[in-house]
Amino acid sequence: MHDRLLKKVARRYALGVVALVVCCGLMVGCSAGSSGTPRDFNALMNGMLHRLTGNPDSNSKTPLKEAARMFDNASPDQQREAIAWLARQPYGHKTAYLQAYQIAAQAPSSLVRGQAMMATGTSHDPKLAPTIAKGLADRSSFVRMSAAIAAAEIVNPILIGPLIKDLRADSDNQVRVDAALALQHYNTRRVHRALIYVLDDPNVAVAQAAWSVLHKQTGQNLPMHAGPWLKWLHHSH
Repeated sequence: MHDRLLKKVARRYALGVVALVVCCGLMVGCSAGSSGTPRDFNALMNGMLHRLTGNPDSNSKTPLKEAARMFDNASPDQQREAIAWLARQPYGHKTAYLQAYQIAAQAPSSLVRGQAMMATGTSHDPKLAPTIAKGLADRSSFVRMSAAIAAAEIVNPILIGPLIKDLRADSDNQVRVDAALALQHYNTRRVHRALIYVLDDPNVAVAQAAWSVLHKQTGQNLPMHAGPWLKWLHHSH
């Protein structure tokens, strides 16, 4: 029922069958004033909410209102809060909502993109891994961190490469820590080598995260230094 409500929002805004595609254009910044595009999207949403609900200023949350707020590029905080709220609902990972989170993952605001990554991750749907992979390469460290956290909730081998890249070279150490933890799902030689690579890292948190995953995957209790682990890797494969 609720995914129908989300589609109803799109229909009521006269976006037609391709509502999600058009909303994507709005979220990535269609130029104001272009033919047929409202100059004030927030005002349009408020007007539509007034007609749909009769009380757009109410603080009560409904699927209809939060779906509308999720596409309101003028209010990133409301977008982020709407995504977080919808993702916590029992219906929040049905197909229509997952499509909406994927669109939100392209929003101008890094906070919105990061929240969309979190919502995508909590679906536990491996088919959404490409969205997470894009997040791991985002220009914002917050989005990359959110994507790494989300990657820990989705198991799909296409995430191994992007996670290893972030583990080894990301400029933000927290992203590297979360990338290491997300690699726990992939007990392979390639992953072992990548984790061993950072055991001598000057950042203790990164090294500790890598060691923790290696210990969990292999059962080995070797020191937190690359040398002993490289010897083990050589003799165990």
